[in-house]
Parts: sequence; structure tokens; C-alpha cells
Amino acid sequence: MRSLPRTCKYLVIYATTLLMAGCGSTATPDFSEMSAKYANILEQYQINMLFQNILRSAEDRPVSFLDMPTINGSGSITTTPSISSLFTGGILPYNASYLPISGGLSTLTPSVSLSVGNTFNFSQSSLDNAVFWKGFLGELPIENVKYFQHNHIPREVLLSMVVDEIELIKPNGENHLLINNPLRPDHPEFQKQLYKLINLGLGAYLVNTSQKIGPPISAENIKMRFGDQAFEMFRQSGIALKQVGDGSKLLLQPVQVSQQYKICVKKNKYENFVREEYGDGIFCEESLSQDLNKPGKTKKLQSQLIIHMRSTNNIFEYLGQVVKAQLKDHPYMVTLPPTATTFNDALGQSNEYALFVVLRNTATPRPFSSIEGLDGNQYSIPSQNNGYSAIAIKLLAQFMTLQKIPGSIPASPAVLLR
Repeated sequence: MRSLPRTCKYLVIYATTLLMAGCGSTATPDFSEMSAKYANILEQYQINMLFQNILRSAEDRPVSFLDMPTINGSGSITTTPSISSLFTGGILPYNASYLPISGGLSTLTPSVSLSVGNTFNFSQSSLDNAVFWKGFLGELPIENVKYFQHNHIPREVLLSMVVDEIELIKPNGENHLLINNPLRPDHPEFQKQLYKLINLGLGAYLVNTSQKIGPPISAENIKMRFGDQAFEMFRQSGIALKQVGDGSKLLLQPVQVSQQYKICVKKNKYENFVREEYGDGIFCEESLSQDLNKPGKTKKLQSQLIIHMRSTNNIFEYLGQVVKAQLKDHPYMVTLPPTATTFNDALGQSNEYALFVVLRNTATPRPFSSIEGLDGNQYSIPSQNNGYSAIAIKLLAQFMTLQKIPGSIPASPAVLLR
């Protein structure tokens, strides 16, 4: 077998050196870019899932939720060295040590092919179980509303989403019930009443509450029953003693004082007007006239205000009603004009105060979310001129997160997708 000429050997050694150098300078996967891309995909997935369930509620279809409890990612690099050469006709030069061979080496090109791959494996778990749905269908705790009561979230947006009904019972027993449903003809009346309460300062506050413990008792009987240290014992136990009765016979009412969240109004300069229209129960501060009346005196009948809160499920139903109202033959867009403390950075837009904007079969560049419905129509939330749509989705996502308690998400893996 003929051996290669010395010139060819030198070229092969040079090419091999280049290949080794190329292998030593291989790139590494950009894991930061991979993670950022996945985070964007997951964010869009969550937004689309919420929007999908709002559309389901608008069409009176059952809602369904999926979660991604586990995510695994991997990256790989594959390098393949190769040499491309071109021989031409003729006799290669030789000396006495080599025999002549036909053909000439015109070019010799070393190369390295590099391929980078990455994959993500994730599991999807359904939230359709009793633990999740029990919280999902239950009325929102007042403290959950307090979490979102900040100056960067317009109060009219928050309360419009979480307040289901406003019930006002007059002293004569007459009952006025206003329902927050944009499909009802009396919806403007509900909004008028809600804005009136917001302007009075309605919100979720942590307040001191008191609960009577037993009947009123005289100071002498307290000492006889509990000893000389009775008053100190009550104080250490968080029990207050309120004076009741008239001056001739002083009685003390033991009251357990505690704190809890309440939808209420803080007392202000309009206190007398507010009490006349809504009763003492609307105030955050308790009045002794509410519980501790003097014996023998008849309590004056007052109006009573009752605010019914929504569940997370009912928020989906409400936003579904908002969508249905603006897509029907005679559309009605739910708008929330600003209150005194509202800051809106979308001034001048046609939908600047719209609660939730949805387009049907309307092309929009880079929509905030886009879903194909079962009816074949394309529904989208525009990224521009969408009012409070993004805030509504964000609040809904956070209310959903509060429902994910231990046991509500099945153990992984559930369905593994590759």
C-alpha cells in the first residue's frame, strides 16, 4: 500500500491541529436565555388559562384548571469534526524516499459541526379535586381583600370584582338588594351605590371587635366570685369591663375584645349622615349603642347595610358576564370612572376606564392573550387600549394562587409531557 507524500502528511497534521483547537473552544448553552424563554412561555400559559376560563364562564361552560408542579430541563452539545479535501489530476512531486502517485491535492479544509439542543419536561396536574374546589367556591375572606387594597390598584376595580351584592335593610323592614351583574338593567344603580360607599371610604380594615361574656354584673359580685384580683385577671385575659345601667345601680358587662377584618367605613365628618342612611354597623369603630344599651331603654331602629362578597369562582362568572355584555348584539362596556385616589396611566385612550376588554375576530398586533373558542371564533385581549384588563387578570391570578393550599395540587408526576 502506498503511503502519502510528506506534503500530504504535513497538511493532515495541520488540519488535525485545527480540529483539536476547534474542539477545545466549543460554546456552552446559554442557560440564562433558556430559563428566561421558559419563564415567558409559562407566563403566557397562565394568562391564557385564566382567559380561557373567563370565556368558559361567559358561555356557561364548566371551568377547569391545570398546574405545572414540576419542571425538568436539560441541555446538550454535540461536536463532529470533519475534513473536506479536493484532489486534481497530475503527478505529485517526490524524492527518492517516495514513489510517485497520480493526482494532486488542491485544497484541504478542516471543519467542526456544532449542534446545541435543550429540552424541557414538565408535568401537568389538574386542580379538579375537592380540596381545591372547597376554597374556590367559598366566599373570599376579608383579609384576602385587604392584601390588594393599595394605592396602585384602583379601589373601584378591586371592589367591583369582589363585591357581589349590596343589601340595605330599612328600619321599616323594606329591603333593597342591588346585584353586581352587568347583564341586569339595574346594574348602573349598583355602581352608583358602590361609588357612594367608596367615596365615604369603604374598604377592608382590621378592627377591634367585642363580644359580651355573660350578663352584666355588679363590682361586688365580681369580687365575691373571682376574688380581689378579679379585675387584674380580666385585664390579663383580654376581657374588658364596660359600664352599663344607670347611676343608681352600676353594672359591669364583661366583653372579650379581639381583632378581625371587616368591610366598613371609618368615622369622619359625615358620620351623622352615614349613620342615618346606613346605621352604626357600617362603621369600623364600634359604638356602645350597638350592643350595650342601658336597661329599660328601647334601642332606636336603624338601617342595616350588608355587603355580600364573592368567591373566586364568582369572580370568573362576573368577568364572564362582562365579556358577554360587550359581545352581545347591543354591546354594553363596563366602565369604572376614577375616584378621588385613582391613578391611571392610560389617559386619552378610548377604553381607559373599561374593566375588561375582549375582541372577537379582530386582528391586533401582539395581543395580551389570544384564544380560539369552541365556536371557532378568535378571542383576544389587546395589549394596547385594554383599560384595566391586565390588572383584572393579575388580581384573578393572585386570588387563584391563594386557593392552592396543601392537598389541592396532586403529587407529581401526573401527566408527563416531553
